[in-house]
Amino acid sequence: MANYLRGVFPDEFCKFVEGHIALHIELNNAIRQYIISLMDGSSSSDDESSIPRPMFNRAYTGQQYVANLLSGHPLHSYDCFRVPSEAFHQLKELLVSRGLLQDTINMLADEQLAIFLRGITHAQTYRQLCEFFQHSLETVSRYFKIVLRAIVSLSDELIELPTTEVECHPFLRSNTQFYPFFQNAIGAIDGIHIPAVVSKRLHNRYRNRKGSTSQNVMAAVSFDKQFVYVGSGWEGCATDMRVLQCAIEEGGFKVPVGKYFLVDYGYANTDKLIAPFRGYRYYFSDYHGETSRRYSIKQELYNHRHSQLHNVVKMTFGIWKERFKVLTHMPQFSLTVQADIVLACAILHNFIGRYHGHDMYFNMLQTEMHHGSDHDLGDVQVNDEDLDMYGRIGERIQGDALSRHSIMTNLWEAHATSQRRRSI
Repeated sequence: MANYLRGVFPDEFCKFVEGHIALHIELNNAIRQYIISLMDGSSSSDDESSIPRPMFNRAYTGQQYVANLLSGHPLHSYDCFRVPSEAFHQLKELLVSRGLLQDTINMLADEQLAIFLRGITHAQTYRQLCEFFQHSLETVSRYFKIVLRAIVSLSDELIELPTTEVECHPFLRSNTQFYPFFQNAIGAIDGIHIPAVVSKRLHNRYRNRKGSTSQNVMAAVSFDKQFVYVGSGWEGCATDMRVLQCAIEEGGFKVPVGKYFLVDYGYANTDKLIAPFRGYRYYFSDYHGETSRRYSIKQELYNHRHSQLHNVVKMTFGIWKERFKVLTHMPQFSLTVQADIVLACAILHNFIGRYHGHDMYFNMLQTEMHHGSDHDLGDVQVNDEDLDMYGRIGERIQGDALSRHSIMTNLWEAHATSQRRRSI
């Protein structure tokens, strides 16, 4: 084109046009090469992304980690699963021998149990367990529920109500402060609120008096700190007496003839449930120090002895919460699973206490517990509606006039005799 212009326009102008055309061609070639390089890079990236990459690619598997823990130092497995290693093996063998657990192609029974124990003792979610054990979400949730059902199936064997033939507990018999006055006591009952994760439409039903959502759990324990009855799954708004009524009518809860449980102010006083006297000092803090242990009236002496014995249920709750963090930080499960987890924690508590009583948590002092063992929501006064339950739970008159009154009178007489002997 520049040659065509020569002779028509001056040479300087023709050189300018020729240079401009060359620059334009060079620029177009550069743009074309850049676009080709981008297309090649995109194609290469697509090829790489089409290759599946494993999500869990840790150098060692969950099974290898569990095997290493159980064969290593006892404290390592204890920190991870909150149960002694020998208790872990014994529980696993029990579940396998009953056909409740079995090795599969994907996972051995050891790891299945480890997933469950890690989840409830450290309050870990399914996703946290996935990362810890290097398994998919579906695999972890499936085996968690398999182990949960297996342990819950042991409830009739490991949580047993006492019978009429039960003898006076050695702890009572060996202590003159309690024997023979409370010789027919077989344990203590209390309610405890366990956090519950519920949908918004259920918030009102599960909201307790503190405003949080929870399930109200009724528990009866022996003086060995063993659960003898657990009623879980009740809405947080339910009163202790309502939960007890359901336990009696539908849950199979029975008190042997001639025996009774100790209860606090949240329950009515009957011949089967012996409560403290209202309007008088009751709690440990009320009797702290030597001067405060001077009883001005017989009801105070009775309440103090009652509180000392009833404290076993609060101690048990404290041990329970220390070991199983899921009881204070419940992850998101269905309501049925949440109720079953509470029951499973009680079953495991009894299993460890029955066969491995040297366990650290069972020997904790109450002052060492991070989670208070007192009733989470304080005492609830028995309302008029609850008075209708007396006939189903026990005879109110007998509980008031016979059992409690006779215990109080005998305690006061023994105390007075002891004081006279000291003054001589």
